[in-house]
Amino acid sequence: MAYPLKRSKTKPRVVENLSTRVYDEIKDLILCNEILPGQKLHHQQLSERLGVSRTPVREALTRLVQEGYVSFLPNRGFTCKEIRMQEAEELYELREALEAFTVEKAIANLTDSALRGLRAKINSYGRDVQNRFTRERLVYDQDVHLAIAELAGNETLKNTLSHVFERIVLKRRTDGLYDSARGTAAHQEHLLLLEAMERRDPAEAVAILRKHIQAGKKNVMADLKQRQAIRGLGTMPKAH
Repeated sequence: MAYPLKRSKTKPRVVENLSTRVYDEIKDLILCNEILPGQKLHHQQLSERLGVSRTPVREALTRLVQEGYVSFLPNRGFTCKEIRMQEAEELYELREALEAFTVEKAIANLTDSALRGLRAKINSYGRDVQNRFTRERLVYDQDVHLAIAELAGNETLKNTLSHVFERIVLKRRTDGLYDSARGTAAHQEHLLLLEAMERRDPAEAVAILRKHIQAGKKNVMADLKQRQAIRGLGTMPKAH
């Protein structure tokens, strides 16, 4: 008895893969400062740049809107979202809670090899603090903290923390308005954290980590307040 052949599902999968690729590429453009927070996103420009039709670009932008990285306003189109003060406050609070738990778990699983790997990531951050502040430094910092999360051995915890960092990095502006001394101070805090972990002292490690995250939060909030003030000045009516 002959059975009818099932329809191939290849085409929908190809379309889905294309949509995912375009989504990943647009996020990479945001991460690499090719697209800046506050910048308008045009379908035609992106489709030409990525060598695809406008349909997967529109699907990718819609997904980025749903995830909070892009905003959409009728008659104004899509714009790359900048992190706002309340969101920054909430993300840093979540970071502190997650990482305090993470570092305790990580210390319980420490090996000499893991400590060497962590030191290498901290050194990468330390070398970058001599340079102009860019997204790359935010990524180096992220790598240090996610390496500790990796040592905790909890995949769900690591993925949640990774998502928090992604929102901070992708939506953070790095042009001007940054306290250059903060990079050096953050590097020293990383080194102190590493020393506490080497001593297998979870209480000290948690205290250092909390102070580190709170200092980073204070710096980001000050930066956002300055930007808000500048925007306010820019929209003030001119005196006649």
